[in-house]
Amino acid sequence: LVNAGKYSTTFFVVTFAALYNTHKEHNHSDAQVFFYLWIVFSVISSFYTLIWDLKMDWGLFDKNAGENTFLREEIVYPQKAYYYCAIIEDVILRFAWTVQISLTSMNVFNSASDVISTVFAPLEVFRRFVWNFFRLENEHLNNCGEFRAVRDISVAPLNADDLTLLEQMMDQEDGVKNRQKTKPWKRSQSITLRRTYISSQLKGRDTKVLIDDTDDEAFT
Repeated sequence: LVNAGKYSTTFFVVTFAALYNTHKEHNHSDAQVFFYLWIVFSVISSFYTLIWDLKMDWGLFDKNAGENTFLREEIVYPQKAYYYCAIIEDVILRFAWTVQISLTSMNVFNSASDVISTVFAPLEVFRRFVWNFFRLENEHLNNCGEFRAVRDISVAPLNADDLTLLEQMMDQEDGVKNRQKTKPWKRSQSITLRRTYISSQLKGRDTKVLIDDTDDEAFT
């Protein structure tokens, strides 16, 4: 419902813009009322979609970002400047309509609206192009954190003890989170997995040695 509210604000923007243009052409006295309503809902829609882009779609401005100020705890792209530039770009292009309305209202020249629309249309395509990269990155990190996907694939086979431990971790409330870099429980789980793996290997070796010794005694 919250996501649907983001799109519903656009309906009001389109509605009041159409009413304003219609009443303006017929020189109705209430045209200015629809103009102000158009501006108000345009501002609401822009702030709504901007916050949704940065916070929900990109996962930025995380309170646990640590060294990645205003970003998130884990980032994929090597330079933080990519994220900061993307934030600035998204803010500017989300409010680019203010320039269009200002120039159109001042009647700088007759075809101002058409020229501005022609310029801003490719910019909107570019904004959506950039949005895709950070949206997919955030979704992939969330999938890794929820064990729906992995960033690294281990070639070592899992034994029964490892599978049991992983099932226990997945049953825990926060056992499947994989977003923190320095969590003590992660270290303990990693150490437990290593100890389990080493102990299983040692048990296998001891069993093999015992079988070999038994075979030697049988031959002698």
